[in-house]
Amino acid sequence: MHWPPHSILRVAACLSAAFLAPGCKSSDDRAQEALSEYQTAAAANDLMAARKALMQLVGAKDDVPDYWIELGKLQASTGSYGDAYYAFTRAYELDRSNPDVLRAVTELALRSGDITLAQKRARELEIVAPGDPLVKLTDGWVAISDSEYDKAIAAADSLLAASSFDPAGTLLKARALIGLQRDDEAKALLTKQVAAQPSDAGSLRFLTKIYARSGEWSDVVNTARRLNSVAPTDLANSLLLIEAALRSGDIAESRRASVQVLGPKAAPSTIAAVLEVWENYWPSPQRVEDARNLAASAPNLSQKLVYAAFLNRVGAPPEAMRIASAAATLPVDARNAEANAVLADALSRTGNLNAAKSRLDAVIAFDPGNATALRSRAELELRTGHAAMAIDDAQKLVTVLPNSPTDRLLLAHCFAVAGKPDWARRTLWTAFQDIPGDEKIYAALADMRKGDPDGMAQLQAEFTRQRAAQVNRGLS
Repeated sequence: MHWPPHSILRVAACLSAAFLAPGCKSSDDRAQEALSEYQTAAAANDLMAARKALMQLVGAKDDVPDYWIELGKLQASTGSYGDAYYAFTRAYELDRSNPDVLRAVTELALRSGDITLAQKRARELEIVAPGDPLVKLTDGWVAISDSEYDKAIAAADSLLAASSFDPAGTLLKARALIGLQRDDEAKALLTKQVAAQPSDAGSLRFLTKIYARSGEWSDVVNTARRLNSVAPTDLANSLLLIEAALRSGDIAESRRASVQVLGPKAAPSTIAAVLEVWENYWPSPQRVEDARNLAASAPNLSQKLVYAAFLNRVGAPPEAMRIASAAATLPVDARNAEANAVLADALSRTGNLNAAKSRLDAVIAFDPGNATALRSRAELELRTGHAAMAIDDAQKLVTVLPNSPTDRLLLAHCFAVAGKPDWARRTLWTAFQDIPGDEKIYAALADMRKGDPDGMAQLQAEFTRQRAAQVNRGLS
């Protein structure tokens, strides 16, 4: 999002005005202190401290729209669009005639794909700021949502006539061209745009999506690498870069991009996301060595255990055991539950089934929602011929991680092993709807529909629609 430039002094002057009124209460004193902290943090470009100070500021004085606007701007600048939307919505509630606030809530609604809300706010913006280009942009996206692609192109061309390389207008036109199945024209438009505007992250991001949908993985690598230099904190792009490099055979680039993400401060969820890409697209033994080395250098146990769980899954349970064993003390408690789950999984995979089952039971008794333990116990129960028990654990696992394709597939497999093919089919179909565009779920369903040309054609059409919706979702 783009905001008009402002100086800290001007903002401070605006925000300080409230404190000049007589009869200040203690909330004013707290707000003044928070304002001072915000000025200091902003001058030092310390975004975390600035955000903390602004949160304190709106906590002390939550009825001043300027404070919420500043907080919204900062949240948006760091990519926290949900938080930014809340802040701007609060400012809108306090001042419904402020064009800057209306622009912000309109753009954030477009970004999230809420076209109805964006259209509503755009109509209000049209009243207070006639001729604002965001109104025309919103109308273009409304046309996209109604599949009126020619109308969207007309709106985009109008924006581009005023500014040849307007990022929003370019993105709108590219999306309309995709809707008309003129993919080559969309690629050419976006390629020209990023050549003229190398920092246009939205056009780079959309271009990577188009290349990925058509399986042009080398082009994805080149474009995602450029976006990575512009938006290095964009995790989704980094994951796509890692995947595309692996799928195009550029292992060195994938390892480089992975190391960039898997730094010492990487969150366990981030580590898990990278390792999932490795598991799906990198069968080389090198991934085991890299994971082992990264685990050794990781500063926190929670990080190490993510690597250990991955090593279990890719056939290196002794390595996982070495990482987890020291922390997997008994009895199970909050500090050691995950280590015990990882160790138990390693024991199971090395054939020590009784010890594994005992430890998994203890972890789940303490933490019934431990995903690592539920998954491992379900797999163990399948191997030992207890499919009904495996179904029970897999169902609990899917409740804990409803957006995990791997765990949906495990549940379907449990039903299949238990001799319930209809339940397996239903599980996969539900997963297909709940997690649209996933290749593994689609492949499993396609395998079930072999010999059914009509059913396969319907499945293929729906999968194509899902993938198109992923490319087109929201304003990049």
